[in-house]
Amino acid sequence: MSKSSLPIINTGPEEDCFNSSPRRLSKVPMTPALETLLNPHLHNKEAIFTSPIRPPAEGEKIYHLSEEQIKALRDLRGNTIDLHPGMGGIAPHKLIDMIKQGKPLTSLDYMITRGCNFECTWCFAGSDPYQRDYLPFNVLESLTTEAADIGVSLFVLTGGEPLVYKDPALGKQKERGDHFFRIVQMIRDTYNRKDNPAKILTFDDVALITPKIAKNFADFEVGLCTKGDTLNPELQDFKVNQSGAFKKMQQGYENLMHVGYGKNPKLRLVVNSVLDHTTFDGIIDLHLWVMKNGFDHSIVPVHYCGNAENEDQEAGIHSPHVKVLYDLITRIDAAYFGVKWEAWSAFTYNKTCNRNRSGLHIRADGDVTACSESPGRSETNKYTFGNVLSDKNFSLRTLANSQQLAAYREEFAKGHGTYVCSPKVCDLYANDLCQGGCATRSAYSKIDYETGLIVKNDNPHSYSEFREDPLCPAWTVLAERQGVLKKSLLREIHDRLLSNSQSIEAREFPFS
Repeated sequence: MSKSSLPIINTGPEEDCFNSSPRRLSKVPMTPALETLLNPHLHNKEAIFTSPIRPPAEGEKIYHLSEEQIKALRDLRGNTIDLHPGMGGIAPHKLIDMIKQGKPLTSLDYMITRGCNFECTWCFAGSDPYQRDYLPFNVLESLTTEAADIGVSLFVLTGGEPLVYKDPALGKQKERGDHFFRIVQMIRDTYNRKDNPAKILTFDDVALITPKIAKNFADFEVGLCTKGDTLNPELQDFKVNQSGAFKKMQQGYENLMHVGYGKNPKLRLVVNSVLDHTTFDGIIDLHLWVMKNGFDHSIVPVHYCGNAENEDQEAGIHSPHVKVLYDLITRIDAAYFGVKWEAWSAFTYNKTCNRNRSGLHIRADGDVTACSESPGRSETNKYTFGNVLSDKNFSLRTLANSQQLAAYREEFAKGHGTYVCSPKVCDLYANDLCQGGCATRSAYSKIDYETGLIVKNDNPHSYSEFREDPLCPAWTVLAERQGVLKKSLLREIHDRLLSNSQSIEAREFPFS
């Protein structure tokens, strides 16, 4: 690996599909170099299957894991508080035990504002500087009090950009972030009175983090999930739709590292990277940067959702791209960082989303939903369980213990697919290590059984009724086993990733 230092990355807000807005006019000047970056021709939309894929035969497993492999997976997940997006804060088997022990709700997401300092091209939340939706402080305070009484142990503060949150009822802010840290302090005080500490995670795009804000994050031991998509300044500026954003982010990251993020084990930081056709070529160098700085890395392959469905997805991230990338990252992690894992699921390190097992998300418009990215009221009422702003008698405790929520969770538990996301064919699923990958991807996207390409899904109820994550590496495993995967495709993807890396030599990781 090259000893030369890599530049600081910058980020965008959390993804959300429920309320997307039209593509914004670009504020970043188009140059020949940028135009090349935006059109890498990852895939020409031709079929990657030579004939239709078939469901596994009766008794056939895609992933057959030994007891040792299952234990290693659980140990890797359980050695730290898991703050990757959607992970519910803890290892899945521990979370399931908490539910069985009578804690109906273990994590709670607050989308405190839709306002944001950036206008990301793939923003699924429809956030930008002109959005005004927010959750009032007194409502958050009431919800947090109830949450403490019923066992919630993780709070996730999202946006938009949480640091732009402001509630006029709290008075004028002295400086950026004052009202946000009032929320953090309120959560801390509420749980201190109960003598039961809670973990707080926030999504942040880093551009607004001053030295004082970084210190506040560290003093409160707030876990951070930041967005880093590319090390190319021009491309990242385009993605967040703001010239000069990269430079602002450099300073923000320096401020965070100065107070201990990346070094102090109590100060967790996860870099959340959206993977699309424009960021794919640079993802290896980005991963190396993340790991070298002591951060965790979460990679989110983009799919047909929100603004991404027209431009960012159609150029072609498919299961083979995810499979080859993750396999390569496992080898890099073992060689350079002493981290050993095998790539099986749709998440790095075989993480799995726990939101639908025991968490709830409250949107800035007050809707209480299954998760931040579940289909909203405009598509179906199936995944909305009330509104904290308009329902005068709303009670978090009542909802957490309701038959409505229990029935939804039961449906979700049974809503597996038949090809790759099923306890019958996948030991990850059978051992509560994965429940069908990303439910949101199943709701908005699906795989074309004849071509192998990811295509748009018009049935949002696939979120809970029939989950088959179209970007799981298992599709590639099954296609290889059946002999229907286009020859040489995996090698071509592997060679492309390494040829575009400026930090490692291709000969170090030959295709295998």
